[in-house]
Amino acid sequence: MRGLIWNCRGVGKKGMATCLSDLISDHSLDFLGLQETMKKNFSPICLRKIDPSSIFEWVWIPSCGKSGGIIAGARKDILDLSY
Repeated sequence: MRGLIWNCRGVGKKGMATCLSDLISDHSLDFLGLQETMKKNFSPICLRKIDPSSIFEWVWIPSCGKSGGIIAGARKDILDLSY
């Protein structure tokens, strides 16, 4: 099982979605956790940029102002997410 936990300090930066998508595919990740996302919500379009094949299930905790925010994703066929 392979995963990545990263303090990304802002997931809305230019090129971040492509970077995350490449990390998922290049390293065959089974789960991904990002902290300090600085986002209150993740739209389906944003999640599709990170996970174009929709193989991950996503949950998140919104940021408070300009700090915080956590998102976690796990492959639907391997893991179940609950919070």
